[in-house]
Amino acid sequence: MASFKTTFVPTYHHATYPAISESNPELSCKGKVIFITGGGRGIGRAVAKSFAVAGARGIFLVGRTKSDLLDAVMEIAKLTESADDPTVVRHAEADVTDMKAVASAFKLAIEAFGHIDVLIQNAGYLDGHRSVSSSNLDDYWKTFEVNVKGGLIVIQQFLNHPIQVGDTIINIGSGAGHMPYIPGYSAYSASKLGLAKIVEYVQHENPHLRVFNINPGAIATEMQAKAGDIAASDDIGLPGSFCVWLAVSKEADNLKGRFLWSNWDVTELKQRVIEIREKNLLVHGLIGM
Repeated sequence: MASFKTTFVPTYHHATYPAISESNPELSCKGKVIFITGGGRGIGRAVAKSFAVAGARGIFLVGRTKSDLLDAVMEIAKLTESADDPTVVRHAEADVTDMKAVASAFKLAIEAFGHIDVLIQNAGYLDGHRSVSSSNLDDYWKTFEVNVKGGLIVIQQFLNHPIQVGDTIINIGSGAGHMPYIPGYSAYSASKLGLAKIVEYVQHENPHLRVFNINPGAIATEMQAKAGDIAASDDIGLPGSFCVWLAVSKEADNLKGRFLWSNWDVTELKQRVIEIREKNLLVHGLIGM
């Protein structure tokens, strides 16, 4: 069984905790609009729920399956229906590899809310989980179509709409992109690494934005079930809480452009900020250079 546990700080969390909790008033998302791809199910839906609890003004979900999106909209709306300012939830069906469909979704989101404050790039695909030699090439390449081209389309569309200083992009990546060899993971690992490197470029080219790559954790989702041999030891609410913290915490600004694990304790992360910046840690590169 492959292990997805690695640590940069002493404390490794498997579930949300007070410092990143969406229920923490200090992490209020009041007035913010969140755009989430892959938002109909799994981690995307859980992230949307966290932002709703944090008081987001609006959430726009993008996914491929209408029934999943409708279920997610209803579930998320119920979380805040009794609030003074309930979160408004909208959705659009779109395959992230379809540029016209993604552009249409962004247009609908802008028409509904006027501005998008936070982009959560979450849509992903896992291939048949085989060796390079035994992989179906079409399925193998679909991993890159969704995980790299799809993510790039979404990020480009966000950047090509009116953006403001401090707007946030969070790419839901995977530790598989920088971990040692995992049998059968060449397509998934390489594609996740590819988009993560692109996201680093986005931060350099747009220093006025707040851009992050994250590993959401080892979570029981349909994609994880397809992998079969990865232990799902983390609560699905953890990456949502972590995304809320990244989106609103001023202290997270010191981690812009970095690859972060949702499991890492943020108080301990903050204690290493000077070292991270001076040594340029938590970015993708060649070990030993």
